Amino acid sequence: MNSKVFYPNLVGEIAKRGIKKKVIAESIGVCRRSLQNRLDGKVPFSYQDAKTIQMRFFPDLTLDYLLARKEDGEEMAS
Repeated sequence: MNSKVFYPNLVGEIAKRGIKKKVIAESIGVCRRSLQNRLDGKVPFSYQDAKTIQMRFFPDLTLDYLLARKEDGEEMAS
């Protein structure tokens, strides 16, 4: 089990808004597992993929907010 969330704001907003990861993955042309690898920080998001996700699903939030990474011991804004 992965105890560290690499992009806590993005993962939290996906959950809060009830967006299916499969739908997000399809929007950037990857499978769900590939999206999960990006969310886990195993594979980097390309700028274009990150911008597509932000514009299509989170136009009210900044890309900087969505892709902010939590450092150990640091609290993220909610």
